[in-house]
Amino acid sequence: MSNTSAPLPEMPCLRALVLKPILDRFAKDAGKVRTLLHQNGLSPGIVEDPYAPIPLHLYLNFFEQAAAMADDELLGARLGAEMRPGNLGPIGLRAVQAGTMQSGLEALARFSSALQSGTESVIEADGDCLLLRYLITDIAKAPKRQDAEFSLSCICSLIRAGFDPRWRPMEVHFRHAEPSCRRQLEQVFGAPLRFDQASNLIVIAMDDATRVHRTEDPDLIALIERHISDLIAKTHHASRLSDKVKALIVLYLGARPVTLQTISALLDMSPRSLQRALAEEGLSLSDLIRTYRRDRASWLLTSSDLSVEAIAASLGYADGTAFWRAFRGWTGKTPTDLRAQSRGV
Repeated sequence: MSNTSAPLPEMPCLRALVLKPILDRFAKDAGKVRTLLHQNGLSPGIVEDPYAPIPLHLYLNFFEQAAAMADDELLGARLGAEMRPGNLGPIGLRAVQAGTMQSGLEALARFSSALQSGTESVIEADGDCLLLRYLITDIAKAPKRQDAEFSLSCICSLIRAGFDPRWRPMEVHFRHAEPSCRRQLEQVFGAPLRFDQASNLIVIAMDDATRVHRTEDPDLIALIERHISDLIAKTHHASRLSDKVKALIVLYLGARPVTLQTISALLDMSPRSLQRALAEEGLSLSDLIRTYRRDRASWLLTSSDLSVEAIAASLGYADGTAFWRAFRGWTGKTPTDLRAQSRGV
């Protein structure tokens, strides 16, 4: 029986309703559905409750395996393009009640914790553009191509369904490497794509974002938001400030300067207050940046074919030499040595 007030656990999770489009893809082959569920330790009954929590890492693996089983590397992007506001439950319905694309996307980002945890969605203005960034914040779980393409495609579909069916983004960026089906993927998004970027990102013309499409109904919005409040993730312990800072580092490093000033502004704190609060946890911003850079660099060097220069840029270094020196200081090895060692060269 559905328990719509059940909070998501403290571990990164998402609601089972997100699995439905993937399972529907295999609706005519129950055997494949059972195989996918079994491989990920999920009960067939899990999808009977759309609000049941599913560990995020299982969902990510499930999606990648589903694409391989369907022999369709565009699976995530195609499924995202078919999504409608109601497929996202009250969060999707709330987004399309907004008067403008910008306010709808802000509502989507604000309430996303009701649907999933362990991710960050941030809306920000950049000159004559509006940027929507999406990222899984756990380094061990990112990047996952199918989830990234599904999520951004789903957001584009939501915008078209709720505001303008002819709308197209200016650009779409992905953290993962360029796939062989780039041309087909650009057709799905209807926009130029860029890969190996610092963030998964949708670039929207500000004129499109701020155009008024409807008069908002405050009573209907309040009704939907009351339902969403029943789904908002709650934890037994308040999130540590350092966890919030880590998420922002993952989201922005390589895309914009990550300093006490920028991070404190995003958290609506003064730089001094942020510095003092982190010190109470025995940490500093430079500690958190260094740890993320070290772990992320090691992961990319052993798990991707990105050049050292591309890895350096994604970590916010001005050039590969600065990164090389820093990495050797952390590990006692050069980036080239670690990569060769990991591949048995």
